[in-house]
Amino acid sequence: MHTSSFFHFFPPPKFLVMKHAGLDISDDALYSLEYGRPDRSSGWKETIGRFGSIEIPPGLIQAGEVKDENKLVELLITLAKKNRLSYVKVSVPEEKSYLFQTNVQGSTINEIRQNIEFKLEENVPLAAADAIFYYDLLPLSVTGGVLRASVSVVPRSYIEHSIELLSRAQLFPISFEIVPKAIARAIVESHSDKTILILHVMNLKTGIYIVSGGVVSFTSTMTSGSATPSEEGRPSYTNMLVKEIDRVYSYWASREGVTSSISDIVLVGKEAVAYENVIVAAVQGENVPVTVANVWQNICDINRYVPPISKIDSLEYAVVAGLAMDS
Repeated sequence: MHTSSFFHFFPPPKFLVMKHAGLDISDDALYSLEYGRPDRSSGWKETIGRFGSIEIPPGLIQAGEVKDENKLVELLITLAKKNRLSYVKVSVPEEKSYLFQTNVQGSTINEIRQNIEFKLEENVPLAAADAIFYYDLLPLSVTGGVLRASVSVVPRSYIEHSIELLSRAQLFPISFEIVPKAIARAIVESHSDKTILILHVMNLKTGIYIVSGGVVSFTSTMTSGSATPSEEGRPSYTNMLVKEIDRVYSYWASREGVTSSISDIVLVGKEAVAYENVIVAAVQGENVPVTVANVWQNICDINRYVPPISKIDSLEYAVVAGLAMDS
């Protein structure tokens, strides 16, 4: 699998790479996490360094849209001071991105990139000049031998505006990454060829992502979450969640060229544990395991190192856990 790095704005030589923290700006809260020094002698890949979060007032950010920029900058300054943040890798909400797959041609990175760039306007409502994109090549074992890319696209204006807001808080972004990709890096086993459905439970929305061969291949966002107020005559969040899972299952199974079915469902997010049994019951006929994510799966061996964040709380840090990892 090849991962391009076109969301990297300041790619310095390896020996000059600055230690960075992951920074997740979600509708619910701000999260940051930075890894400490690994202890190779004990088999630890990383240790957990500074981390923290600040809740965001309801309505400050809605579907990734900032409603009060001054207030957001104020909160970012508070978090930056508290956790001594400087260089950060920043999340991009899925509502602000586009994702598509396309077969590609080319034997070099530049040829593949050019081939994808020619196809941008066919797949997203942006001119190539107004878009920033990166891509992952799916494993040939997943595509049946066809060279296929999963392409993530974000409006250039969104990235430029985000840089402006971050600079007001004295934060320096080294790159940006969509939320599903950051989560997948943290919780999907490295070099896995499985096709996994990830449920990202948030307060007022829910992300449903399919990761195939380690590559984010599908994303969908429900406009309801664990804290969405119930309304008379409206289906409960649980019912809507189960219905959406069924819809995604059907969609994925009907796609042309799909060679692998969903083998696992993994839950992540603040209230993820509360829905584990519900999802188990909903998919019992599919014979698919349902588990709560191990956020540190690709970070450290929890049999040798006990992270300072509890298992339950770690589910809120999945995005920054992935962002803080070296790409």
